[in-house]
Amino acid sequence: MPYRYQTTRLFDDQFSLSECLKPLPLKNPSVLVSIPELALLELASDIGKRGKKGQSLEEARHLADSMRNLRADRLSELLQHCTRVKVVKLVRDLGESSGYEWGRDLQGNVDRLSAGKRWSSLGENGRRLTLKP
Repeated sequence: MPYRYQTTRLFDDQFSLSECLKPLPLKNPSVLVSIPELALLELASDIGKRGKKGQSLEEARHLADSMRNLRADRLSELLQHCTRVKVVKLVRDLGESSGYEWGRDLQGNVDRLSAGKRWSSLGENGRRLTLKP
C-alpha cells in the first residue's frame, strides 16, 4: 500500500502545536502523536476529500461517538485558532450528534469564521456535502 504525506494548515500563526503533540504512555518518548482533541480536527479535515484519501462522514461520526472524554476547554482553544470553515462546522456537527458535554456550545466558533453562511463541496462521486450555517 503506497503512503503519502499530506499537509493542510488548520491553525492561525498565533497557535503552536507543541502542546498538542504528546508521546503515548509507556512508549518511545520521541514518537509524538496528536492529543484526542487535535485528532478530531484532523479527522474532520479529511472528511469529503476527493479520491480515496478522504474520510467518510459516517466513519467520522462513529469515531466521534466514541470520544466521550474530550476536554471541552482544550477543544474550544483549538477551534478558536482554527482557520478552516469546513473543519469547525464538521466538529460542531459531530459534537452535536455525539450528545457529549464537549459537543455543546460550539456554534460561537462557527460564527467567528462564517456567520450565516453554509459550506458545500461536491465530491468526485457526485455526492454533495453541505454544512449548515
